[in-house]
Amino acid sequence: MSVAALRARSLLTVVTVALLSPLANSIRSEIVGIPSGSGPGQSAIPVTCQSVECVSLASQMASYMNTSADPCEDFYNYACGNFPSMVRYDPVRASAGMSFKDGDLLFEDRMSLMSDGLERNIYELLVLDRVASSPDQDISDLFNFTRLFYRSCRQWVHTRSGGGFGQPSASLNAANSASFFAGVLDHLNETLWTLCNEEVAMETVLATLVKTGGSSMLGVTLPRQFATNVIENDDFNLTQTARAVVSIDRLSLFLRGSAELERNAFFREWLDFLTERKLGAPLLNFGSLVGNASRPRFQRIIKRIEKSLNDNSLYGPGGCTVPERYSFGLDSGAKYNVSELDELSACVAAAKGGVPFSWSRFFDELLQSPVDKSALVQLPNIKEVINFVNDIKSRPVFAKSNDSSASLSDDAAFLVFDWLLSFRSFFPPDLQNLKSGRTQVARDIEGDGVASCMLWTKTLLQPILERMYQTAYHQQDFSDVNELVKLIKEAAITGVRGQSWITPSAKVAIEKKIRAAKETIGLDKISTAEFKAFYAPTLEEFRAVDLRPSNLDRKFGTLFSLALCAYAHKNFDVMSGLSPVTLFMEISPLVVNAFNWIERNQIIFPMAILAPPYYHPSYPPHISLGSIGYVIGHEIGHSFDNTGHQIDQQGAIGHFWDNETEANYLDRMECVRSRYGDYRLYPGGPVHLSNSTLGNDIADIIGIQAAVGALKLLKSRRQGRGRLLPRLPNLPASLSPEQQLFIQAAQSWCFKSEPHILDRIYQGWPSHSPHHLRVRGVAENSPEFAEAFKCRRGKPMNPVKKCIFW
Repeated sequence: MSVAALRARSLLTVVTVALLSPLANSIRSEIVGIPSGSGPGQSAIPVTCQSVECVSLASQMASYMNTSADPCEDFYNYACGNFPSMVRYDPVRASAGMSFKDGDLLFEDRMSLMSDGLERNIYELLVLDRVASSPDQDISDLFNFTRLFYRSCRQWVHTRSGGGFGQPSASLNAANSASFFAGVLDHLNETLWTLCNEEVAMETVLATLVKTGGSSMLGVTLPRQFATNVIENDDFNLTQTARAVVSIDRLSLFLRGSAELERNAFFREWLDFLTERKLGAPLLNFGSLVGNASRPRFQRIIKRIEKSLNDNSLYGPGGCTVPERYSFGLDSGAKYNVSELDELSACVAAAKGGVPFSWSRFFDELLQSPVDKSALVQLPNIKEVINFVNDIKSRPVFAKSNDSSASLSDDAAFLVFDWLLSFRSFFPPDLQNLKSGRTQVARDIEGDGVASCMLWTKTLLQPILERMYQTAYHQQDFSDVNELVKLIKEAAITGVRGQSWITPSAKVAIEKKIRAAKETIGLDKISTAEFKAFYAPTLEEFRAVDLRPSNLDRKFGTLFSLALCAYAHKNFDVMSGLSPVTLFMEISPLVVNAFNWIERNQIIFPMAILAPPYYHPSYPPHISLGSIGYVIGHEIGHSFDNTGHQIDQQGAIGHFWDNETEANYLDRMECVRSRYGDYRLYPGGPVHLSNSTLGNDIADIIGIQAAVGALKLLKSRRQGRGRLLPRLPNLPASLSPEQQLFIQAAQSWCFKSEPHILDRIYQGWPSHSPHHLRVRGVAENSPEFAEAFKCRRGKPMNPVKKCIFW
């Protein structure tokens, strides 16, 4: 429900009009000193939040609790003891994680239930036009493109499965796949026909294949570090970082090597499908652009490429010298600037009496802008790459026939064929299991295609889908969450100042790092103008597609090609330095999780986690502190976990506090490792592997203390003002705000599973402790927990020794 709808409904209940956002009201008023809901002559009676979200959360909290358990003996059982009886295993999710050896993955938790809600929201966005709309015609058309992409995918899969009338015939499957490939090839066909002249270069052909988004034998990927530097506007490190990684897909070549071709293990089936005439015009003969492709011709090309990749005779003393300025022996991170690659290609070509491959021209074509020749490129195996591109460069792009018509040469046709193998998921079922070796552009289709089509939509059209989701479900600006982050930071700093084990200078350093932490909340959306400019080419081509309800399945390949091209385009825009990069952060807002980007000292809270039961503007402050506040504290805690405490506020590696504080910190870190290492997955089960979960265990402990500390700050600022915290409805009056905070935090980790499943999930090297052990660890190491629940010293949840940071 939107905020506007909630307000319209709550106007019917007078007592709730002022309670729509007690979190925002309470936190803002306490920070800036504005009175909220109280004043002279007003009573100090706690009000009850009656919003739909508050009523629902209160009911959920009460239903999960096992009040017959003693919270001082087993707090997880007290907070979550009834969860298994309230939740049933999801057969779809269980079977998706199955193995033939161990059976279904029986595991449900509160986060998976929240993810289910997210998926339902996204599903409605895609199947109902009314859920997300825009008065801007361009944005509206992009929303429609996204919906039609999903719907055409579903119809295509439906046709593939026989349309509900049993297994489809082989000819129907072949025709269905052919319609997809015909659509995918539309873009390539247009481009190659445009290039069909004597001036076109092999660099242009390779660049065209790469930038369409398929997987080519010559792979070009965007390094994460370069994208990070662009996002940070870090001009110095941009000059030191490779903006592209270029490699040869040797695995693909090996699996399709000459020996395999001679045995005709699978090569015949793939090539025959793409060139057979019984479906009409052969796919690889679009407009006669590709000539008479044949296995013997491609076989000779592969043998030649295999030989050239392994030819090192031109390098070394007296030959071509590989630049060493950015190379470190066999280091796969060796980097070279574009000018150096041009010089090396020229040297190899001269030795062979050929024309050199121009890296400058290749990147100009790929990035659609002039490339800086001093820009760095990372090549894991430079000799292989140089040999390959020079070998291909020495071959013609087009072949002239007797009637002077042009078609692609055998070598160029082979590159197109190789590119098509990355679309294996869309071949007829009987050809999908044949090993091509080529990296796929999409996962294989599962079941009725709902999950696969949603995944492709979320992946290829993520920026549009994010905007649709924000329009439909999150129109608020999350300013209250920003205020909550400030409060959690203040509480953490207060906690640090109160610790005797931290020296004064270290306290200053820790405080600076906490205050310097940047936060991204919801989504980091680019302007509408930038958004429209980026998708302008996609939108133009989409509007030219003849789409009707009767032909959606046959247009899926066309729409897939448009989406794939836009997806690839965003990475190449980052490489070129022309991208509005906030659109292209790796972390999607549509994921139920939160993150700490330690190298950037940035904490990230995606839009999807800012929803019930973790967050709603109407939640009372202590409830929000127990859920999203605890999550915020946890992410801040990662800045000081076993890895984060070795990185300063600028992201430089190295201790930013003194040796005395470091020694004391290591004692506390060992306390956590030892305590969690004594836990067992379940009674009589294996010991928990705390070495791998140490970072998250430390973050949990720091996080809950920050949340509790924030509640203390709020309550202390209310004293003498006659104001009490709002309550949730229908919870026992005896539950204090502190107790509700801990219960809400614990219920973040309510789960249902089986002992043998826990063995599967948590044996090996898990990054997080099992849910019940996370709750136990937080309770045992929090003095405030023992105080809130009046646990005697020495009780299981109140051990004498606690692992406390601040």
